[in-house]
Amino acid sequence: MSDQGELYEKSWILYHILNRCIGNRETVAARRRSVVVTEQLQNAEGRIRDFFLTGSRAEGLSARGSDNDWMLIDRNAVVLCPDQDISNHLDIANKTVCMMRKARSRPGYVNLELLHQVQFDPSIVPIGDSQFISSEIYRQTHTDIAIRILQLDAEGHGPAVKIKHEYSDKPSEMDIVFSFPCYDWPSEANEWMNRPRLHDWPDKKLRDQIVQGGCHLVPEGDKTSAADQSLQWRISFTTAERKLFHSLTHVQFLVYGLIKKYLKQISGTLDHMLDETDIMSSYIIKTSILYAVESTSESFWQEKHTFLCFMFCLKILINWVKAGHCPNYFIKNNNMFLGKVHGQNQQKLLRYLTALHDMNWNCLSVGTAGIELTIGEHIRRVRKGELEFVLPPPTCSELKRDEALLSSAVFRFISVSPDIISSLELLAASKSDIDEFMGYCATGQSLSCEGMKIFGEHTNARGNKEKYKSLRKCKNLLRPFSTMFTSPGLLGLATYYYQTGNYMKTLEMCDHMTSSSKIYLDGIIDIMNDWDRYEQRYCGRGYNLLHKCQAFVTNMTFAHHTLQFCPSQLQQVITSKREMIPPHLLQFCPPQVKQVLKYVHDNIPLSVPPLPYAVFLSFLCYHELGDTRRRDTALIHLQTVKYVVRQGVGEHWIVHNILGICYETVGDTHRALREYRESLRVRSMSQCLNPAKELIERLQHVH
Repeated sequence: MSDQGELYEKSWILYHILNRCIGNRETVAARRRSVVVTEQLQNAEGRIRDFFLTGSRAEGLSARGSDNDWMLIDRNAVVLCPDQDISNHLDIANKTVCMMRKARSRPGYVNLELLHQVQFDPSIVPIGDSQFISSEIYRQTHTDIAIRILQLDAEGHGPAVKIKHEYSDKPSEMDIVFSFPCYDWPSEANEWMNRPRLHDWPDKKLRDQIVQGGCHLVPEGDKTSAADQSLQWRISFTTAERKLFHSLTHVQFLVYGLIKKYLKQISGTLDHMLDETDIMSSYIIKTSILYAVESTSESFWQEKHTFLCFMFCLKILINWVKAGHCPNYFIKNNNMFLGKVHGQNQQKLLRYLTALHDMNWNCLSVGTAGIELTIGEHIRRVRKGELEFVLPPPTCSELKRDEALLSSAVFRFISVSPDIISSLELLAASKSDIDEFMGYCATGQSLSCEGMKIFGEHTNARGNKEKYKSLRKCKNLLRPFSTMFTSPGLLGLATYYYQTGNYMKTLEMCDHMTSSSKIYLDGIIDIMNDWDRYEQRYCGRGYNLLHKCQAFVTNMTFAHHTLQFCPSQLQQVITSKREMIPPHLLQFCPPQVKQVLKYVHDNIPLSVPPLPYAVFLSFLCYHELGDTRRRDTALIHLQTVKYVVRQGVGEHWIVHNILGICYETVGDTHRALREYRESLRVRSMSQCLNPAKELIERLQHVH
């Protein structure tokens, strides 16, 4: 075989390996679209902040093991570019308004001068006759809020608050960045807008969209600056970067994924070799692919050139290391290697990357990928005939698409009561199966939430006829969603039947939940078992997405506005006046902290895992029917469910509480108190909502 023939053959193998492990065109498109639609629904509810998913997951990389980080955009603030006329902004009367001011730092960092203040903010510091927002105080304030509300380990990490989910059976981390929006394009990035582009990427239409979208300011100072870094804010182009990555061709995107996988493969060597950690960060990799795509013709990015494209990007990195200069993609004269790549680190990194480049194909076999094979070993095995790496079973791509749409990290965010108007608009305008599916599910959930809200109206109805009409309306609103999901859909309808005294119908629906095997989305899915089981049962059988929804369950949720729909035994949990911060400390909290705490208290719903909830509802039904034998059997069942992985007490304090309520119901105060005390020991992001102390005090007072 000629050298060129071998190159094309191995590149073809590499492309299809990447296509399988990263995702094909349909899978990547499904991941991206689900993220965008989820945000549209999430942010249409009039919250105090907009949610914007960042990191690998938002770009379209695999839902498994990818970054799941968020940028929260303050809707009550706006940043103006220097010398911009404040009078041009008509909607700023009730907003905090800041102006970018030049900072003694690298390009891309600014100070924020306060022009208009709505309320007191502890991050405001006086400098001469002006006032500025301290990025350090702002970030620390939000870190403290996160620690207090979530009761988890959290720490500052660059501009982000890094939250550690150590209570989970599979610990993980999540970064949350709090930001201010700027709806104008900063002058520091004018070069990007006007730079010559031989290959017209990104094209003018996309460039215009990006410029019109503006930028964001995140609380991070320039670590190389000799000036006061605590006042400096970094200009972030996160939203622009997502648009650019969503515009990449599939080959370009796979090469990006390859570089990320390869850097992870050799990360152990880099960490051991270099004094500075994370020199070759994800953002450096992202920057290299953007420059590579901009400087080449689309015809270069073909399947048969996959390895050449990878080597081209590696060469860009080598040249940057050699020069000690990595230009930010949007602000070219911001050297992102400054203070990191110099001296011995620079020489070591240059020698290592150059040696890898000179190894040609063999470089893909360097490093360790832990329990995974190296990329080079994958290629070697395929060439020896192990074709499963490049020819996956027909159900594989269907599974990956479904996982992108149904995985807990994405889909469950639209199940928190989406706005009915936004849901209907999405459904009406849908042009793809994905949009239609998500719009239909969101609309069903919206109708269900509306049914829960109006349930209590029947108590004020005049006469039995009006009462019947009110209850029928509620039931009809609940029905569509009950056909999509067992939980919360069908269990929501079961709750309606319990509240209206139809206990046998309730028991029938609860039995459907407890007797069938479902995949729990609100917890961490057991990848090896849950998804394998899903693939065997649902993929390759011609089922549509709505039918497949019935394989999954999510938490039952109750909030203040659905209080009357909730079983009375749980209402005390929702209405409890939980103290997230002790009163003697709350009086010293700034207004925005109190605003966040009030929002959390009033809007964060009570979540109950579906399996314990179904058993709990069965217990209540048997109690109302006077069937003590079956009631006690349900109580024993609930004691068993308590230890179920992911739906039990591992991270759900509410399971202890509902078991305590059951013990109270049968008159066992001692065991009820024990369960309430145990619930306070559960490490959970929602522990601040736990009313167990009140429940304990009430029981002790009575007895």
